[in-house]
Amino acid sequence: MKKKEYVISLKMEDMTRELLFPQRSKEYMVLESTSDNMQIQRNCHYRASFFGVLLAEEGISYYRVGDYEYELQKGDILFCVPQEVFKVIYFSADIKQKQIFFSTDMLSDAGFNYRSNDMLKNFSNNPSYIIRGEQHLYKRLAFYIKELAYLNDFKNPVYYSNEMIWHYFSLLMYDIENYSKNFRQQASFSSREEEITSAFFALVREYYVEHHDVQFYADRLFVSRKYLTKVVKKAMLRTPKEIINQILLIEAKILLKNSANNVGQVACLLNFSDQTVFSKFFKKHTERNPSDYKMDDLF
Repeated sequence: MKKKEYVISLKMEDMTRELLFPQRSKEYMVLESTSDNMQIQRNCHYRASFFGVLLAEEGISYYRVGDYEYELQKGDILFCVPQEVFKVIYFSADIKQKQIFFSTDMLSDAGFNYRSNDMLKNFSNNPSYIIRGEQHLYKRLAFYIKELAYLNDFKNPVYYSNEMIWHYFSLLMYDIENYSKNFRQQASFSSREEEITSAFFALVREYYVEHHDVQFYADRLFVSRKYLTKVVKKAMLRTPKEIINQILLIEAKILLKNSANNVGQVACLLNFSDQTVFSKFFKKHTERNPSDYKMDDLF
């Protein structure tokens, strides 16, 4: 896997191609990762086009997703969504993780596009998060993932492999969504608030370059700017403007690290009115000039 640009793009077809055994389905893969065979390199930035569920079996690891750092310990569950920029900062020598990665097509083929459209929206639109202290959930997910690994290996004779794959994959998804729904209910989120928050994230991912203003997203959701701010802050502990700025800042950092782009070009690519406005934005959030940042080796 060659690093052609500062952020390495991970695609399902590239990942499955490196497996040493033939698979029944190319839409998902299961890995048993240790410090010896970890495919993700430390301190490199990646952007995956697929979902992931990671179970921490042993050891400690530190991840950065966007501008936020997470510690993953034994018994933790990390759920990842596509298109987020992430980096592995550190993993201990005794690290051991069970990982399953799957495509959006895998979700659709399993029937979630018509059986539970809300679930598909939740998986696609909400940011990555860690589930901690849920021993029973952890054991169930570990069992489902183990079965999915066995079923996807062509060497294992299974007559109803496709049906069983969809069965265990559906159980995996429903269990995660069940936890998510219970968590949101305990936090007193109404279904309307959940819908607005998910829709806001989907819109930001689509329009953050063209529209930096909160009013655009409020108008698209047919709510007031004040109400959108209240709902998103309740769910995410950050205002809509902070979320938009965070996504813009991450993309700005990525573009600045590309040697083909100068500061003016980055300002244009991110739809700032001019280089001066972009430089003020960047310095406000990083306390550094974009030109100085571009020369630095740090992200």
